[in-house]
Amino acid sequence: MATEIEAARLLTYHAAWLKDQNMNYDVASSMAKVFASECAMKTTIEAVQIHGGYGYVKEYHVERLMRDAKITQIYEGTSEVQRIVISRNILK
Repeated sequence: MATEIEAARLLTYHAAWLKDQNMNYDVASSMAKVFASECAMKTTIEAVQIHGGYGYVKEYHVERLMRDAKITQIYEGTSEVQRIVISRNILK
C-alpha cells in the first residue's frame, strides 16, 4: 500500500511540476488522477477488510473514506475518460 501511495504522490508532483514549467501536463495529470483514485479505492477496500463487518458501519471512519475514494473515480472526469486522454496521446 505504501509503495502505491508514494507512486501516486510522485505522479501528482510530476504533473504539478509540468504545469509550473508551462509545459503540457494533460497526460501526466490524467495518469496521476487515474492511478491515485484507483490506489485510494484499493487501499480503502483493504482497510474495510481489515475492520471486517465494522468497516461498513457509519460510526467507523473507514466507511466514509471508502465512499470518498469511490467518488474520486467519478468526480472531475471518470477514470474511463482519463484513460481515453492517455490512450489518445499514446496513439498520436
